[in-house]
Amino acid sequence: MLLVLARRYRIAQLKQARGRCFSTSLAFALEAKRRGIEVDLLRWRVKDSDDFADHWAIRLDAERALDLSSVQFDPLGRPVQSLDAYPDNFTDRREYPASLFLDGYQKVAQHRRTRFPLAFLMQVCRAMWRHDVVSDLKRGALHQVLLGTARCLGRLAVLRLEWLRRRMDRRARQLRGEVPSGNETIL
Repeated sequence: MLLVLARRYRIAQLKQARGRCFSTSLAFALEAKRRGIEVDLLRWRVKDSDDFADHWAIRLDAERALDLSSVQFDPLGRPVQSLDAYPDNFTDRREYPASLFLDGYQKVAQHRRTRFPLAFLMQVCRAMWRHDVVSDLKRGALHQVLLGTARCLGRLAVLRLEWLRRRMDRRARQLRGEVPSGNETIL
């Protein structure tokens, strides 16, 4: 059933896939949930890349992922990927129940924006952090808890700075008397 559903969400062109792995995986997870199937998402940190900070896919089973934007690293764009086949710069793979993000995603998906609102991304960051802390504490990996907390705080700081930049840009446009286009992200 998941493989049949994947045909509808798979991105075959590299240009279209750039920066869309998370949104596509969430859209797929939401559709799977509507059909009564709960899925888990896989997230890798991507090192040494100017294009990506992370990469997302759906866990298919213990050895494979359903990767709807695999064309980013696999020229053939095969949707089913062995977990061992991911590039070496895809590191620190983590697994998250899609349900952590779907309530917030349902709200933002209705607006069909080209990018996620920063408030949603902050919500995702905090949900990932909470999930990682619990997982790392169960494994007794206190160092990972500290490292993950530092990363989360860093991501939240970057998102907050972007929020402030957008707010200042919006205020500057208002002061210049420009009419809002309706494409601005409302926070």
